[in-house]
Amino acid sequence: MWFGCIVASNPLAGWWGKNKRNVIIIGVVLVVVWWLAAGRGHPKVEKATIPDSYPSAGRELLVQAPSDPGDPLPLVIILHDDNSDAKTLEEGSKVSSLANRKDLALAFPEAVAGTWRLDDPKGADVQYLSDVVRYMDEKRSDIDLDRVYLWGMGEGARLALLAACTSATPIYAAVGVVGQFDTEPGPTCDNVTPHGRFAETEWDKGVTDALWKFSRDLHRTV
Repeated sequence: MWFGCIVASNPLAGWWGKNKRNVIIIGVVLVVVWWLAAGRGHPKVEKATIPDSYPSAGRELLVQAPSDPGDPLPLVIILHDDNSDAKTLEEGSKVSSLANRKDLALAFPEAVAGTWRLDDPKGADVQYLSDVVRYMDEKRSDIDLDRVYLWGMGEGARLALLAACTSATPIYAAVGVVGQFDTEPGPTCDNVTPHGRFAETEWDKGVTDALWKFSRDLHRTV
């Protein structure tokens, strides 16, 4: 008695053998294209200087903003604590990652010699923040001026409240205050510019997400 079996050839196996190399190449190309597309429109953090035509000419800051967004973007201005700097806060806070996810423009102003001037509501640092808003809108991107948010850590938070609450004309939509204080920062002006309080000793991604949740739906009172 004869026993046998019929082995059917698999046409896909033959096709794969002939085209394996081309398929792998195409797959690699598609992955590279996807990777480039995913990163497209996500600008890097760059050092910038306020131009000569501004009162705060020469002051430095870090910025992250697309030069030609499809629609005006919210602007978040992030102020470091005394004896720190913009780069340290940018790296620790993960705000840049938030900007890439939510389409925000960012500015990280830099204090002169690491210390903010809080003695004058019409002083150089308050003017500097106003110039940062103008510079970001005129020179770096297209800003929704009704959605400019000031977030600050420690003495940067004090400056944020000073700038927001002593201006004759409202500039900022909200202030985020981060830190633990012996004397609570002020002044506050929630009827004009609401402030959110986050009593954390470190500014990490969780604090950033909470700040954005507080700020995102608030608009400037005009």
